Amino acid sequence: MKRAAFLTSGALAVAAVGLDEQPSAGAILSVRAAGTPSDDSVSVVYAQKAGLFQKAGLDVVLDRQSSGAAVAAAVASGAYDIGKSSITSLFDAHERGIPFLMIAPSVVYDRAAPYAGLIVRKDAGVRTGKDANNGVVAVAALSDIGRLAMQAWVDQNGGDPTTLRFVEIPFPAVPAAVDEGRVIAGEMSMPTMAAALATGKFRLIPAYDAIATSYLNTAWFTTADYATKNPAIVRTFARVLGESAAYTNKHHRETAAMMAEFTGATLDIISHMTRATDGIGLTPEEIQPVIDAAVKYGTIKRAFLAQELIYKG
Repeated sequence: MKRAAFLTSGALAVAAVGLDEQPSAGAILSVRAAGTPSDDSVSVVYAQKAGLFQKAGLDVVLDRQSSGAAVAAAVASGAYDIGKSSITSLFDAHERGIPFLMIAPSVVYDRAAPYAGLIVRKDAGVRTGKDANNGVVAVAALSDIGRLAMQAWVDQNGGDPTTLRFVEIPFPAVPAAVDEGRVIAGEMSMPTMAAALATGKFRLIPAYDAIATSYLNTAWFTTADYATKNPAIVRTFARVLGESAAYTNKHHRETAAMMAEFTGATLDIISHMTRATDGIGLTPEEIQPVIDAAVKYGTIKRAFLAQELIYKG
């Protein structure tokens, strides 16, 4: 009965009316998508489980990858049609001439409810930015937003961000690296961050706060070539995601079990952690502050307008 009620409420919440500019009646088009196994995939997972993509004419297969940078490389190569990545990885690609376009928002970071950050040992002496000087910091990818966040936090708290060194370590391996002292801090997001903090060994540095109060953290994207050749698929994917997010943002309890299954975290961790709040639509105002911070701290060299990365279809 609970499952039936869940699916019924989802169907009412998302009135998908079919593929935009559907090429043929009843056609179901395949979409290969990839993202990290984190809670910011909730709108896609829910849309799959509730059959919303299928009703809209899409068969979306979502694969798990280790980082947003890995996803970006796979989308660039054509292995996937659509991917999810931290937006700073897309900035890096944009600067190198790789024609990615954001098509839908994923998680929006909110200082009032930290969804991501960096963990340190509970007994570590990293209390100010100066304490982190010359330290080695783990991030999911060298172009990841965690690098920018740590640089900004160190700078704003009395340290020198130019002295930091960064290494790539996947989120699941970060707690061991921090605990063993191989790095002074490590980037994490929910639910792996919640599981690490639940051990009592670590504490959170809310370094993401140093970028802005609220901003787009991760986004769904594709290549300009794919968007040009498949505008109906791109528009439909984005529309369904926006409608799905409107439901999932308000129904954390109902989506907890499916996200535990997708991420591999326990239901208890998912039920008690800070859940992802996905954006409903892309807006330059939620992206530009991150671009400006990335230029300031040297993660990219050239400033540009957020509109350059947003699909205009």
